[in-house]
Amino acid sequence: MNARFNPQAEDLQRLQVGPIGPRLQSFAALVTRQGYCNVNGWLKIRLVAKLSRWLHRRRVPLNELNEARIAAFLKARWKRLASHCGDQITMTLLLRHLRETKVVPPPPLTNGSDIDLMILEYQGFLTSERSLMPSTTDRYLEVTRRFLSHRFSDGKLYLKKLQAKDVIDFVLHDTSQRGRHSAQLMTAALRSYLGFLFQKGRIEMNLAAAVPAMPRQRLARVPRYLEAREVEMVLQSCDRRRKVGKRDYAIFLLLARLGLRANEVVQLTLDDIDWRAGELLIRGKGARVDRLPLLQDVGQALADYLKNARPECASRRMFIQCRAPLEGFARPGCVSNLVRWALQRVHLSPSNRGAHVLRHSLATGMLRNGASLAQIGQVLRHQLPQSTEIYAKVDFTALQALALPWPGGVL
Repeated sequence: MNARFNPQAEDLQRLQVGPIGPRLQSFAALVTRQGYCNVNGWLKIRLVAKLSRWLHRRRVPLNELNEARIAAFLKARWKRLASHCGDQITMTLLLRHLRETKVVPPPPLTNGSDIDLMILEYQGFLTSERSLMPSTTDRYLEVTRRFLSHRFSDGKLYLKKLQAKDVIDFVLHDTSQRGRHSAQLMTAALRSYLGFLFQKGRIEMNLAAAVPAMPRQRLARVPRYLEAREVEMVLQSCDRRRKVGKRDYAIFLLLARLGLRANEVVQLTLDDIDWRAGELLIRGKGARVDRLPLLQDVGQALADYLKNARPECASRRMFIQCRAPLEGFARPGCVSNLVRWALQRVHLSPSNRGAHVLRHSLATGMLRNGASLAQIGQVLRHQLPQSTEIYAKVDFTALQALALPWPGGVL
């Protein structure tokens, strides 16, 4: 196994040439903390040293380093050498490090275009006033940018000129290549943005009402779930002799025993466990914060991971990637991928293969064991009773009592 990158000061001395030279040791310390192996660590350091020499030859001071300078350096480098996917990752890591240490000024908030300025303002509204999760905010901003770019193709915004037909034209154009779920998400985001414009006085009429309604088949589907024995198969698929198996087992227990969402697992930090009280703090939708009881098997799995498997790193996130950089998961989809791979290992193919299938399985199991819909909603932390109604479809005992006898008796 390749050793961890951990250079000595004298090893870096000959590479400390150019404007980045005095900062090379602090960058090397960052690469060490992120858990890179010796080979990849030195690749990053040598690439940064070459960037420093490139800046020195062009007499570019360090405080003028930015994305454009890095792009020019990589373009010149890739003319002579084959491009490597790690080159851009290294440059991004370096620029972020230099900005965090106040050596390089932060980037301008926008490039000055009207659309970028509007996106920035709307982002602040979604974050501060609506308290939306980052993943939801990103989806809303993506729809907003598509709408503005479609209506104002030259980049100049004339919001007072917006009309209902502009909204309808965009919806017809944008939904032509989208499925039902994606179209519903788009219309919800568009209504939110148009409501924001009206609230801020940017338009004189609330055009949110002009957004066509997408067909909604509420409660049309039966919740997709696993049987209790299948959930146990998924849990047992984790090889707890290995560090990654301990981590995945703890994650799957949080999904299957407490019904956490993937994003809630990603957001967990070391400070969210109250071992004395036996509670776990959960950051849910809409900035909601709940405290859940730390079940015994969940607590034991978390303790085993934290004591014996979690790598040493600066991140306060509870669950850390198994490969460098040693940071928390970047997005909820990473947790869903872990569930998807586990299902493949045990040869299960439910229609829903993401993390949410374990949440559905918990609710379905509770219902079959006699729990009421109100109790299920409390465990899943639903804010509205309507969110739990879908599980009535799998309450076969109650449904049989409602079924009418077939005319003429049993065939």
